[in-house]
Amino acid sequence: MSGRPVRVTYVIDKLHRAGAQVHLGQLAAGLDRRRIQAEVICLLQGGPIAEELRARGVPVEILGLDLLYAPRGLAGVARLARHLRRSGADVLHTYLVSANVYGTLAGRLAGVPSVVTSRRDTGFSRNWRLRLLEEWVINPRVDRVVAVSPAIADSARREHGLRADRIVTIENGVDLAALEPALQLRDDTRREWGLAPEDPAVGTIGHLSPIKGHADFLHAAALVAAADRRARFFLVGDGALRPSLEALARTLGIADRVVFTGAREDVPRMLAMLDVFVLPSLAEGMSNALLEAMALGRPAVATAVGGNPDVVRDGATGLLVPPGQPPALAAALAELLSEPTRAIGLGAAARCWVRQELSLERMLRRYEALYLGLAMR
Repeated sequence: MSGRPVRVTYVIDKLHRAGAQVHLGQLAAGLDRRRIQAEVICLLQGGPIAEELRARGVPVEILGLDLLYAPRGLAGVARLARHLRRSGADVLHTYLVSANVYGTLAGRLAGVPSVVTSRRDTGFSRNWRLRLLEEWVINPRVDRVVAVSPAIADSARREHGLRADRIVTIENGVDLAALEPALQLRDDTRREWGLAPEDPAVGTIGHLSPIKGHADFLHAAALVAAADRRARFFLVGDGALRPSLEALARTLGIADRVVFTGAREDVPRMLAMLDVFVLPSLAEGMSNALLEAMALGRPAVATAVGGNPDVVRDGATGLLVPPGQPPALAAALAELLSEPTRAIGLGAAARCWVRQELSLERMLRRYEALYLGLAMR
C-alpha cells in the first residue's frame, strides 16, 4: 500500500433518502480520510444523499444505467469495470442486491483485490431469481459479507455459497450529535402539529409499503383510540400504499386521529415529538428509525422480526410483539400510554444502551478496521 490511503469504492443503485442510502452517506463521509479514500457509484440515479456526499467532499459518479437485467445491461457491467480499473480501487463494497450482483461481476472483471457485499435484511427484498443469482453466482466470488445484525448474519449463513468465516456483523450506528437538538425542539414540534401537552402521540416512520406493516398499525390504533380519546397517530413517510392506508383509516373511523405527514426531512424532530415509537414491520433488517428513536429516549414497541430483537430487549429497552397481530400491538401501546413512568424508564434504558453500543463513531471504526484488514492481506 506504500503508505497511501486504502481506496474504497461503494456501489449502490440509487441515493434517494432511505435506510440503506442514509447509512451509506454517513459511512462514506465519516471515514478517516487519512486512512480511507472513499467514492460512491450509483448504477441508476442519484438523489439528496448524493448531493450531501458531494457537499462533504466525497466523489459520486452516476452511471445512469437504464435496464439492469436485460442483455444490454451487461454493457453496464463493463462500464463499471472500466471505472474501477481507472480508480484503482483496493476494496469494492456493494449495497443492496442489484449492486451486489453488478458490483461483484464488475469488480472481478476489473481485478479489484477485495469485494464486499452487504446484507441488510433476511432476504425479503430479493425475488427468487435474484436470490438464486446472488447465491450461486455472486456469493462464491466475494471476500466478505457485512450483516447489519446478528439475526441477519444468521440468515446469511444459511445461504448457498457463503463460507461462515466470510460473514461479519457490523451494526448500524447512530449520529448522536445530529439527533440531540431535536429534543430541545420537542415542545415546539408538538405545537406545530396541534398537540396539547396531554395528547399522547404515537407514530411510525418508514416507506409506506406492505412489508412495513402500516395496516396493522392502523388496526391497532383503532383499538387504542377507542380507549383513549386524546391519542393521535402519525405515519411519517410516503409510498404507493398511502391512498389505501388513508382509506383504511376512514373505514376504521379514525381518520381524524391519524396524520399522514408524507416524506419529511426533519425525522429527528418527528421522533422527538412522539410519546411512543412503533415499528410494526412484517420483516426487518436493522431499522435506522428505531435506533434513532431509542437514542432520543423514545419508548419503542417493535415486532419480533429480523434484527429488531437484537436492538429491543423486551421489557428492558422496549417491548416486542408478534408480527401481524394488531391486538397484541394495541395492548403494548395501551400499556405504555397508561403507565408513563414505565414508558419513560424504558426510553431512558434504550437511550443509554444505544449510546453505549451503537454510536456512529463505533460503527465507523469497525468498517475502517475491515477495509484496512482486507487491504493488508
